[in-house]
Amino acid sequence: MTATVVSPPPARVHYEVVHHLPGRVRLRIPRLQYDDRYGRQLQALFVQEDSVQQIRLNLPAASLIVQYSPEADNPLHRFGQLIQAAADERLPLPGMLPIDKLVYSPWNTAYFIEKMALPTLALAIVALLPVQTPFYPAIVATVIVIVALPTFQEALESLEHRHLNVTQLESLWTILHTLQGEYMAPVLAAFMGQVGGSLRDMTAQVGENQVFDPLDQQRTYWVERGGTRQNVSVRELQVGDRVIVAAGSAVPVDGTVLWGSAVIQRQFLTGESDLLPCEPEQTVLASSLVVRGQICVVAEAVGEETQVGKTLQLARQAPQLDTRIENYAEEISNQAILPAMGVAAIVYGVTLDAHRAIAPLQLDFGSGIGITIPTAILAALTHAPHVGVYFRNGRALELLSRVNVIVFDKTGTLTEVKGTIVGVNLLKPGLSEQTLLYWLATVEQSINHPFALAILEYAAERGIEGGTYSNWVYEPGKGVAATVEGQEILVGTPQLMRDRQVPIDLDELRTHEGVLWNRSLVCVACNGELVALVFYSNPVRSEAASVIAALQQRGIECYMVTGDHHEVANAVGYATGFRLGQIYTNKIPEDKVELLEKFKNGGEKVVAYVGEGFNDTAAMAYADISITLSEGSDAARQTADLLLMNNRLEGLVQAIALSQEVMNIINQNIALVVIPNVSVVLAGVFLSLHPVIAVLISNGATLLAELNSLRLLTNYRPVKVEHKSSRSRSQAGILDIPWKKRPRRSFGHFGSELSSESLSNGHVPSET
Repeated sequence: MTATVVSPPPARVHYEVVHHLPGRVRLRIPRLQYDDRYGRQLQALFVQEDSVQQIRLNLPAASLIVQYSPEADNPLHRFGQLIQAAADERLPLPGMLPIDKLVYSPWNTAYFIEKMALPTLALAIVALLPVQTPFYPAIVATVIVIVALPTFQEALESLEHRHLNVTQLESLWTILHTLQGEYMAPVLAAFMGQVGGSLRDMTAQVGENQVFDPLDQQRTYWVERGGTRQNVSVRELQVGDRVIVAAGSAVPVDGTVLWGSAVIQRQFLTGESDLLPCEPEQTVLASSLVVRGQICVVAEAVGEETQVGKTLQLARQAPQLDTRIENYAEEISNQAILPAMGVAAIVYGVTLDAHRAIAPLQLDFGSGIGITIPTAILAALTHAPHVGVYFRNGRALELLSRVNVIVFDKTGTLTEVKGTIVGVNLLKPGLSEQTLLYWLATVEQSINHPFALAILEYAAERGIEGGTYSNWVYEPGKGVAATVEGQEILVGTPQLMRDRQVPIDLDELRTHEGVLWNRSLVCVACNGELVALVFYSNPVRSEAASVIAALQQRGIECYMVTGDHHEVANAVGYATGFRLGQIYTNKIPEDKVELLEKFKNGGEKVVAYVGEGFNDTAAMAYADISITLSEGSDAARQTADLLLMNNRLEGLVQAIALSQEVMNIINQNIALVVIPNVSVVLAGVFLSLHPVIAVLISNGATLLAELNSLRLLTNYRPVKVEHKSSRSRSQAGILDIPWKKRPRRSFGHFGSELSSESLSNGHVPSET
């Protein structure tokens, strides 16, 4: 008799209703504080409820605030069911969530109390301690020194490195006021400064979980397991699996190379872009990118047990916030230090009034900017995933706000990643389609290019699986070569055929029916002889035309570049709304880099590149800002500054709108900080403004600017992208112009000037 193993039911999740009004309820769920997966599942279940209008999650406080339709039937009972259901670990990890129901709060009561305890105590002592207390000046001065000690330490460290910054002004201002017996102003300044710093830090805590993972958990790999070859996702990998990794993919496990050779790059782990050889018996780590070659790795650690998995667990910290505007504002502030000290000396020399002379030392808009700009950037980076995008750092956010040229790859970016084989033309007598598909499935089985995915599906539908090969070489943007059962197989572009000295008649290809019908062309050669042509098509993304139109309305120049031939490129360009002169065809990766250099125009323009394949990584690395889709290749994901998480191009419009909004807020904040600070200094010099009032004005302006930054978390909503249908074309020709109305020898408006040499070398007529 076989015993049946029954999994125990999940432990009941404790929760309590903190506050309840019709249409709104606050729930406290302690599990939210330590279980990230549970939090994601909970959100996914709540936003799918029709009665739920909006949810606001406060992870540090373990709270969930739900706004719902007051007409909902017994909502608390239903919400309780969802809270328990979210604990079921059998549920798949949710992907992107609906962005219109999610609102995040940066407030963390426990953290705020912890950070504000000392400044609040100091403020209470100075405000409430009777002046008649013995040693009153010594006690209060000690309190001021304790609360201002971090500022003093930073000022001394900067002086040791011969660097002036605002901490020296703050320290001098604090010391002089204390010596004058003006105790309240320094403590109040420290108190309000700590409030601002705490707001910034709490905003960072909200975004702690937005850490880039270089390994897409949905991506699949071929593995040898139990004597069979299987295609499994990253999350299904097990210790002991033999994982096959080809060029363009990242190694998903820590392990030892069993066979094969490759060149790898470990930039995500080490930050270095050096290329390293990889041979059998060598240890490799997850996220190492295979640049060239192919290897089989025996998995010794998977998932969170890999080194990169452990690193990501430790990397739950604030994103990078390096922005040029922040550095520029800080530089201006630092340059004002010596003039402020000089003005203070002059005022004292003229008036002999120490109170007026100290006023210029309060010129400290640098600290205010140093708090408010990071808060705005953090709020934007935190909110970005809820509009479907992920920024690698604040620098990318700032650059995207200024972008004025965007270059799109065609295949897999403007078109769907999944293509369709639409024709196979055998050129060699005696060659069967079954043999051809076996060769193709064998050499393409480890590549994530759209054609490879299409040919594998096409072959599988006919019951054909790939076999084994040797001498496998992948040339990004051109094709792949390998030896299959003693036959030298070459699959790729006409340019690859020319490079490998395979005889090919480009004039004949130009008049082939498949080319005239705007199909992408792949050549197949065996032992140096062209034996077949394979045609495939990629449907245009449904959102592509809408996105191009929205970008053009914002004044952004859009271009398309592809390694495909002119007819396919122009058909896609016409469908998506590109204008004359914006389409570049027959371009290999090196040509794309040259184009980007041309578009940059000596640095006058900020150029973004949108691509998803391994052959796009060179252009992505050269662009000012690189963008990829969530289903892009591992190489593209590791290179990209911006990831479109929902795998749709609308995210690009949302990212640009968000980046421009945050830069507007930053400019507002600079004005909110600088104008009151300058006014306070002038009022102190000419009107002898009381220092406490000066502190309230200048620091209050900083807090107001921080609250302005937090609008991104609570009030910002995605922009609406107006739907625009792709322009259709008939199979008879591009631009809805029937071929019979044109000379047979011409290609649309290119005419006979397009020679076979230009087709091979990627020459693009100026009117393209």
